[in-house]
Amino acid sequence: MNYELLCSKVVAATRLTGNFIRKESMAFDSNSIEYKGLNDMVSYVDKNAEKQLVKNLSKILPGSGFITEEDTENITDRTFTWIIDPLDGTTNFIHGIPTYSVSVALYEEDKPIIGVVYEINRGEMFATYKGGPALLNNKEIRVSKAENLTQSLLATGFPYYQFDKQPQYIQLFTDM
Repeated sequence: MNYELLCSKVVAATRLTGNFIRKESMAFDSNSIEYKGLNDMVSYVDKNAEKQLVKNLSKILPGSGFITEEDTENITDRTFTWIIDPLDGTTNFIHGIPTYSVSVALYEEDKPIIGVVYEINRGEMFATYKGGPALLNNKEIRVSKAENLTQSLLATGFPYYQFDKQPQYIQLFTDM
């Protein structure tokens, strides 16, 4: 299998979904959201983006399975399984904070072979494939050459649910 070619097709499908989300953000009605739980929201944009992405990824790799954010009915025992979050950052999207993305991974059996994240409003397409480089907008990227944390920049976002786990998150960050 040509993972590089497959990855380029996933990038194209991811970009289409991102363009749909960007267009919808211009006229989004925050009164149309649903609550799945405390601070766990979903909108028609999530649902429609997911349908579009599943349709396009199914064309790329017919017969593959899916694990999705909004509808996991397509989980199957297949060789290839897509794991997608069509609107990663729904809370930001709903509140008009322009930091959200489309996230896609493809597994072959139990091994990741493709990873794509499209940060929609910055136009940043991160992609990689088995045996290939990490790319940002088709240019190779690398991790920092910093040898210790004092030369590094650390950033995180703590979840706004599962509040009982926040002390653990903070401790892990502190331990670094």
